[in-house]
Formats: sequence, structure tokens, C-alpha cells
Amino acid sequence: MKKDFRKRLLELIGKKVVRSRGQNNDQPSEAAILNIEKKPDNPEADLVEVIEKEEAKSAEDDAARNEAIPGPQEAKGRVPPELALVCIGEYPAKIIEKGNLPNSRDKVQPVFIDKSSDEEIKWGKDVLDAEKITGLDANVDTQFWSQVDHYLTENDELINRIRTKLEGNKFGVLMVSSLWDGIGSAVTPILISKLAEWNINTITIALSPSRLQPSLAHFNALSSIGMCLAKKPAALILLGRDQLNKYAGVDRIGSVLKGNFVLNSIVEMMLTKTIFVRELSEISRSLDVKVFTILAATGASLKMYGSLENILRSTTFRPLQVFDLSSASLLYVLIRLPNHLKEKLTRDKIELIIADWFKDKAVLKAVYVTEPLYLEDVTDRVDLLIFVGGFDLADTLETMKKKAEAVKTQAVKHGSIEEEEWKAIMKSLA
Repeated sequence: MKKDFRKRLLELIGKKVVRSRGQNNDQPSEAAILNIEKKPDNPEADLVEVIEKEEAKSAEDDAARNEAIPGPQEAKGRVPPELALVCIGEYPAKIIEKGNLPNSRDKVQPVFIDKSSDEEIKWGKDVLDAEKITGLDANVDTQFWSQVDHYLTENDELINRIRTKLEGNKFGVLMVSSLWDGIGSAVTPILISKLAEWNINTITIALSPSRLQPSLAHFNALSSIGMCLAKKPAALILLGRDQLNKYAGVDRIGSVLKGNFVLNSIVEMMLTKTIFVRELSEISRSLDVKVFTILAATGASLKMYGSLENILRSTTFRPLQVFDLSSASLLYVLIRLPNHLKEKLTRDKIELIIADWFKDKAVLKAVYVTEPLYLEDVTDRVDLLIFVGGFDLADTLETMKKKAEAVKTQAVKHGSIEEEEWKAIMKSLA
């Protein structure tokens, strides 16, 4: 543990803000972070919890000091969307519609895809209107990806409706899809292929199932990942449902940010960086890296943590997907800072700090820090998203492969998929 971390821990103990050591903590240690679910006691992980607790308690003071961030200017006329957010499946949609959903002023076109438009309107209440939603057919069987794939092969109406909503797109499409259901697992690879035909860049946040979900969910997800990776322009950001549900942090004003609601913060930050989809797509193609995941820190106070290195350390205590960091080859970094830290943390300095911190953790071919997002904000809070790419998929897909095998055998037996089709999917995952 670094000296400043020890000093900070002692200071916080003196202030009596440390939680009882008897409390349960399931965040992984740095040594075992990327391969196991549970950890032994870890002073640095405990300190991250302590810092976040103190940050949350200071929310009221931060909010009072924080200057209001002006919203986008009203357009005099209708402006074609420059960027699109396509959300596939009920799970991500219910999370995103509770956040800061882009509206007509934001130059972002939201499109929500599920089985039935009527059902989407019901649970979306007043947030989702007919312009934002696109349903399949309530009578379509959607348990298996192959059922939806067959429907879409014979009915191009859904794809045509989606294309109409994306017309005029300039910077690309950010997709968020739950791969464990039949709709998300089937629509995602098809839409990736269609967007390539339409010359629209796309990045897909692919949500993988929980260990607790049944084998069918893992069969759908594994099949979908394989089909997506078979597409040349595919770039997937894998996030695990279990890891999202266990996330614990704070937001920019110091309020507690817990569980899968962190997905809203991630999506919002990606959309704020207008060129994100185009930029990461270009890097993915240039370096032939198709699979990424995210190490994240939200609302991290630079004063509380003491340094950017300590914020980096905190990201490894709560990865958003099980993966092997040592096998990674690429980092793409998106960071948001208050404007007054612009000189202290320049883009070049951030890149050097991150490259140095990761040098003993992975043999990286490239580290790319995109131009930081700056806010008129008097706090010292940092939002950090590290997109880690090129890692070995074996550990990540191990559970999915084991649970999918039994379903695959039955699917082949009943003619839902062909044996050769499954072999092609597995080959793309190799």
C-alpha cells in the first residue's frame, strides 16, 4: 500500500467514518480481481469504500458549490440526429429510461426495441412515446434467438423501421442489448450487419447473463456473441449482469450510485463524447480488437483519493466483467474532469500516468486517451471509463459455455439450429 493511502486511512479512522470490519465485503482483491468473485480482507479496497462513504456524506456541500451546467441550445428547426442510442431488450431499457434519457434537443435519437410496442409504452410510461419505440410482433416466439432470427429473415419491416429512425446519423450508433433473451441475442448481430451496410459506425454494449440465470439465457448470449464477432465491423463491450448489480460508487455530486444504475452513467458519458462511437470503431478496426470491457470510477474526488493512480487502483476492485487483465492489449480511456483541473491533468499527463500504472499488469500494444470532457464544475470529481480490449475470452465465457452445452444439444436435436451453424459460432469465439 502506498504511503499516502496509509496516511489517508489513518485520517479517516480518526474521523470515525470507517465501517465496521465485521461488515460483509464482496469486492475482489487486486491480486485476484479478474478471475474470482470473492476476496480476502483488503485494506485498499476497504479504503475505497471509506472514501466513497465520506464522499456521499459530502453530497450536500458539493451540490451547493457546484455551478449549474447549461443545457444544449434549443434548435430553431428540426435537426437530424447526429448520434443514435439503440436499446434492445427490457432489462437495459428499464434502466436507461429512468436516467437522463436524451430528448429532441440533444441531437441523439433514442430507439427502444422489444417484443411489443404496447408493452414498452406501459412500462415506459410517459418517457417512451411512439417515436422512440419499435416492437416486433406480440405473437412471435422469443425464447430462443433462432426463433427471432427466423422471423426477421422473413420479415424486414422491423429493420426498415429502424433504418428510418436512424436516417441523417452522422457520428454512429451506440447499442445497448441484453443478450440473454431471444430478442437481444438475435437482433444485435443482425443490426450490426445492417448498420455496416448503411455505412454507420456502431459500438455495442453487450450485457451478459448472471450466473444464476438458466442455461437458455447462456445459450442465447454465447450464440449472440459468436454471431456478432463473425461480423467484420463488430466492436463489443461486454458487461456482466452480476458485476453491474454489485457496483457501488458515487455520482458527480457525491450521492450514492449503487447497482445497475451505473449503466446510465456509462451510457450518458459515452453520448456526451459525441465522437466516441466513431473513434473507438476506428481504433477497433485498425488494431483488429473486437472485444472490450470497462473498468470504471464515477464521481471520484481527487482530494479524497490523493492521486489519479489511486483512482485507477479503485477501478480494479469492481470490474464490470470477469476477465483476464494480463492478456489485454489495448486501452481506450474516456475521462471527465472539472475545467479547473485542465492544466493539472492534461491529456498527455493522463496518458503517461495510465501507461505507467498498467505497465506491470499487462503487455499493452496501445494506450489511447481521448480528449477529456471538461465541465464548469467547482468540485474535484473525476469520472473515468477505461475500455480494456484484446483480452483472452476463455475465462470470460467459461460459465456460458458450460451452461449452454445442454441447450445446444437439444436445439440441434429438434432442428432449431444446425450442427455446422453451432460450430461456426464456436469458431468465431476461439
